Amino acid sequence: MNIYKIMMINALALIVLGIYGYFLSGSLTALIAPLIGLILFLLSFPVKNDNKTAAHIAVILTFISVITFFFIGIKIENVIVLSMAVLTLIALVFYIMDFVRRKKEREKNSGTV
Repeated sequence: MNIYKIMMINALALIVLGIYGYFLSGSLTALIAPLIGLILFLLSFPVKNDNKTAAHIAVILTFISVITFFFIGIKIENVIVLSMAVLTLIALVFYIMDFVRRKKEREKNSGTV
């Protein structure tokens, strides 16, 4: 699966779960996850076109989101926030695996080991 598709799926999950959490709690802070999701969704288009800067920004944002979602989810014992943390962590693992795969391909194509 292409990395931009994983980014879109994660972004849509954050948007849906965040909006669901907002309607359950009524707290405006629940809209932070949909905002992150929207940013990731918008970044997925340049990533689809192999924009490395957008990919790095997305990975950094995803990493920060994973840490934040886990801390907040554990602190308030919220299953929705922990679900977002797990989904975002899975996406982060896929991002890293894709970076490693691309690096190996570049090394293989350039003839260096």
